[in-house]
Amino acid sequence: MEQEINEDWEANSERFNMHLERLLEKSNKDHAFMIHMDFHYMARNKVCKARIRNLKAKLRKVIRKQKMKRELDHLQILVEASLAQHNT
Repeated sequence: MEQEINEDWEANSERFNMHLERLLEKSNKDHAFMIHMDFHYMARNKVCKARIRNLKAKLRKVIRKQKMKRELDHLQILVEASLAQHNT
């Protein structure tokens, strides 16, 4: 009877150890995957930040051109007004 109990206990221990080994393997795979995903999203974040910087620079250029155009338009209006006054 005691021998059967020991055999059952050993069998259960072996099954439990196999179960724990599978969980450990899964945990290691998950950990490796999470490290990979962390690197992936950090790289993606870096690319997106660079893209945002480029778009901001382009936007600044466009805004500067629009401001220059507005200033030139205002100067053109003043010149035309001045010429109109002197011609009359």
